[in-house]
Amino acid sequence: MQATANFEMQGMSKANQAAALADMAGGMKAAGDWRGAAERYYEAISLDPDNYVAQVNLGTLCLAVGDLTKALEHSEKAYALEPRSTEAMSNIGSICRSQGNYQVAAQWYRAALRLNPNDENISVNLAITLINQGLQLKASDTKAAIKCYREALVHCPTNANAFYNLGVSYAELGKFDKALINYQLTVHFDPRCAEAYNNMGVIFKEQEQIEKALKYYHLAIQYNPRFAQTLNNLGVAYTTSGRLTEALEYLSRAVAVSPTYAEAYNNLGWLFWDHGDLAQALRMYERCIELSPASKNPSQNRLLALNYLHDVSADRVFEAHKAWAERFCREVGAPYTSWPNPKVAGRRLRIGYISPDFFHHSVSFFCHALLEHHNREHFDVFIYANAAREDDKTALLQSMVPADRWKKVLGKTGQEVADLIRADQVDILVELAGHTANNRLDVVALKPAPVQITYIGYNNTTGLGAIDYRLVDEIVDPLDTTQPFSEELVRIPGCFLCYTPPARIPEVDALPALRNGFVTFGSFSCLAKVGDACVALWARVLHEVPGSRLLVKNKGFYSPDVQATFVNKFKEHGISEHRLKLMALAPTSYDHLNIYNEVDIALDTFPYSNTTTTCESLLMGVPAVCLAGRTHGSRVCLTLLTAIGLGDFASNTNDDYVVKAKRLASDLQNLSMLRNNLREIMMKSPLCDGPGFMKNKYEPILMEIWRLYCQGRPPSMQVFSSAESPDPLAPGAFAPPLLPGQPFVQGPAGSAQQQAAVVAPPLAAPTVPANAAALFLPSPLQMHTAAMTLGNIGAASLPVVLPTSKVSRPVSPVGSPMSTTGGNVRNVVPATWSQVGWHTQHSTAYPTPTCGPTAVSAGVSPSRRKARGARMLQGRRA
Repeated sequence: MQATANFEMQGMSKANQAAALADMAGGMKAAGDWRGAAERYYEAISLDPDNYVAQVNLGTLCLAVGDLTKALEHSEKAYALEPRSTEAMSNIGSICRSQGNYQVAAQWYRAALRLNPNDENISVNLAITLINQGLQLKASDTKAAIKCYREALVHCPTNANAFYNLGVSYAELGKFDKALINYQLTVHFDPRCAEAYNNMGVIFKEQEQIEKALKYYHLAIQYNPRFAQTLNNLGVAYTTSGRLTEALEYLSRAVAVSPTYAEAYNNLGWLFWDHGDLAQALRMYERCIELSPASKNPSQNRLLALNYLHDVSADRVFEAHKAWAERFCREVGAPYTSWPNPKVAGRRLRIGYISPDFFHHSVSFFCHALLEHHNREHFDVFIYANAAREDDKTALLQSMVPADRWKKVLGKTGQEVADLIRADQVDILVELAGHTANNRLDVVALKPAPVQITYIGYNNTTGLGAIDYRLVDEIVDPLDTTQPFSEELVRIPGCFLCYTPPARIPEVDALPALRNGFVTFGSFSCLAKVGDACVALWARVLHEVPGSRLLVKNKGFYSPDVQATFVNKFKEHGISEHRLKLMALAPTSYDHLNIYNEVDIALDTFPYSNTTTTCESLLMGVPAVCLAGRTHGSRVCLTLLTAIGLGDFASNTNDDYVVKAKRLASDLQNLSMLRNNLREIMMKSPLCDGPGFMKNKYEPILMEIWRLYCQGRPPSMQVFSSAESPDPLAPGAFAPPLLPGQPFVQGPAGSAQQQAAVVAPPLAAPTVPANAAALFLPSPLQMHTAAMTLGNIGAASLPVVLPTSKVSRPVSPVGSPMSTTGGNVRNVVPATWSQVGWHTQHSTAYPTPTCGPTAVSAGVSPSRRKARGARMLQGRRA
């Protein structure tokens, strides 16, 4: 106020006094005294409210300290006083951006840039605004978002955020080449962008370039050693390639740096499954469910794992499936209760098949006959393919169905697929996956068809009330079975399966025992099937057949630790290591089958019996010995053997199992004769008679269940036991309690190299290249100010911005670090929970857990699990 008095004493006008105060404030502002500057500017406008310099600079200062209401008030007054002020326009643009009104903010910045096209600060702020606008748009309009990012690069060609978000958007559209180019440009301008390296790793993994994927994942953690998503992705990539020791290291680190990272626990479950440690696998799945009760995949992984346990009752397993279904059906929405399909018995029927496995996968060998040999006069077949990959088997199956009836539904919502099925007026919908990878039980739960069946893909109930029937036979599910199912059992005469062998198969060699001088037993099952009881029984067989060997082939044997654990289990039963031959996966399906030429007798697993594995061993002249239990899953090998006339090779007790294995091994002449004729016996049996199976067994059942529907049998619907949703772990935890002092995350039981509890190994500091400095942009103050250069634009062309009663927090200044949208992550196919099916390079029928990044490779995939992983991070805000 003293300054004002001095001016008055000198006889200065109020306008001149205001100008002098504004000039004084400018010096204070330049010296960093923002408070003093603001006081002088306010004195100036108290003398002369039309002082443009004071108004525009007050707008700038208020914006810098986050007072958006006053910033807008002063900036609008400045703009009214000087409609060609780029500084006022830029300030108003920054205010709109801070309020999340990116479209209007961009208009103000563009107007300012037209007046001063060489102002770098305006260009940078416009680029930032366009990036944020793109992020705002991308959920509903990816192409509009891409347009925003591309315009941002016009104004700021070195903006790493724009390149990154372009990469994300192109990946969402499936344009992975363009995505990779933009991620590469991202790391060119921001060499420390771990998210871009991670996302490149995801793309390369989806393209089955595992080594390239690993390279980029490692670059990501070099720059961010505590990047949980990438640590998880490394664990998934190493698990997929069988390098289980490395997988355990990185997944352990993922949960160490982020103890509530649900999907990493799910992937640890996947890993322990490959180790053959079911207790730990269940423990990880149940921990994941505790952290993320609404997620689909770990719950279904848990259900699948229950089928492998020796000491759990069928009733309790059923309760778990039923509880899951009650929760699941509450989430997917209300099912249809009426259908337009004409209720006329004997008419031409529309049959729909929905599955993720229409490619070189174990299920494809059993659904092949359903498509190739269906009666085209009485049935129209519709395919709803949820396959994450396609191959020559896909093309073969497609050739059996009219092109307009093969419909790809991957990425579509359950409601969208259900509406598609209803529009096709499918009469009977057959789902072929159950609780295995990439299933569409969400579609089936909506009851899009009046009659629904589950078949082939899963060896237990789905638990869903919306499924009417389950196709089985009298051997696998006897009339006196006590195993409960939510579906009504329909027994196909004879064997409920029909197997179509691969087109290219090796010749059957002479009996290996004749050239080796000893009998070789074999199993190509996953280690999850080979529990302690199974090991003990196989050890008895080896003791009873002196000099015999056991060949076990499994993905887990890529890991020396897993091999050591497996060998130690047999040593505990007195079987020395030299009697075991452990093999990892073969490169192709043909090579996989050819390894049966080293096996004399196959040993089936229990309580989860083999399906495709048994068919393959029989095809290669190798008979199997099995132990039939009291559940569907433990009796599949029995029904397969019975179908080809070898039912006597099945046993009902452990002692009988040993006796039959010993008897086969003791008569090499008969075993050799059987080997030489077994393929022909199998091919001429009902098991491989596709036309007869369809004409005499399968299609008459479809006609009969449709007749029952037409006669008034009510469609099956979901029933809820109470108004409350069951607990996510109902009917209780299945994982055994930890022993005192036992860490939560550890290696397989008996492993030579136990992993520590959820504690990450020491993390090395990242090596930063000398030229890897990130792009530094203008300071916060520079971001909001611009030179006052006059132009030729008038006020009429600019939008009107009114103050809001509630403003959002201003976005980060240009020079601040880039951030990612927390939790907004994706696989190559965007989904809330990315799904993964592990597809190996050989044909063996063992379903596997149901979640994760899609990891596919050539050949047949028996293992079908969903594993969380290969996370592709999403839009980064500027």
